[in-house]
Amino acid sequence: MSYLLIIFAGLLGLVVGSFINVLTLRWNPAEDTQVIKIVRGRSHCLRCGQQLKWFELIPILSFIFLRGRCRYCRKKLIWQYPLVEGLTALIFAGVTWRILDFNFFAHYFFSDPRTNFWVVAVILIWLFYAAVLIALSIIDLRHYLLPDKIVFPAIAISLLANLSFYFLSLTRGSLFPVHGLNFLGPYADVVNIHFNVLTSALAGAFILSIILFLIYAFSRGKAMGFGDVKLAILIGLMLGLGAGLIGLGLSFIIGAFVSLIIVLATKKKLKDAVPFGPFLALGVLAVFFFGQTLTNFYFSLFNV
Repeated sequence: MSYLLIIFAGLLGLVVGSFINVLTLRWNPAEDTQVIKIVRGRSHCLRCGQQLKWFELIPILSFIFLRGRCRYCRKKLIWQYPLVEGLTALIFAGVTWRILDFNFFAHYFFSDPRTNFWVVAVILIWLFYAAVLIALSIIDLRHYLLPDKIVFPAIAISLLANLSFYFLSLTRGSLFPVHGLNFLGPYADVVNIHFNVLTSALAGAFILSIILFLIYAFSRGKAMGFGDVKLAILIGLMLGLGAGLIGLGLSFIIGAFVSLIIVLATKKKLKDAVPFGPFLALGVLAVFFFGQTLTNFYFSLFNV
């Protein structure tokens, strides 16, 4: 049954990836338009404006069958279409696998009916987080912008999710883990036992945003945009305090490494602007998928 869920999540990712393409390609920072209005309307070729038929909108397959060209004007389609659809499908399947791979979930899911609802709820909220991070990363890469119209609703949904999980953890017999998900393994239990799922999320949102705000303030916006500060609030709510701090640290490491490669491979200079949103998203995914492995490796260096 878990494999069926993973396959379903991957197929859902293809559809969501297509939606993300529509949102990010139509996004215009100069227009104050609601998200629902941006994605409304029939899809069309960005080159000739011709409306597309349903069989031209099948994720990845349409791009392959059309050989990467519009059926009407024969101009090349941008590679963002299959890349984002494939990446979203892969991440959605990976997120579902990772959550079901937690020892606690693997033991109880499908064996105890009391866990079925909230395990699925945890999977759904993390699929939502993944979609938001992908969309924000693409918009940041294209426009150097992390729009409030995506960040703020995501923060509100994350707050509601954490509040729901907190009350669920207080419900007798629900079996929901009081301290939330532990992405860092047993070494993190020393910290996690001092927080419940809600206080950890709120503390993470506060501390991560303060760190980035200080960088933003002292650099006068040159080293960090204020959109990154607001995204840090969301990341803190997603990961909690301990995992959030590790994720933030990994974001800086990944950002520094990639920026150095860009400088060496192109004519860009270190002082040139580089969007930090994608690196924050990569930090989240790195902790989500490899947090325990990285933590175990780090402490193994000290024979702990």
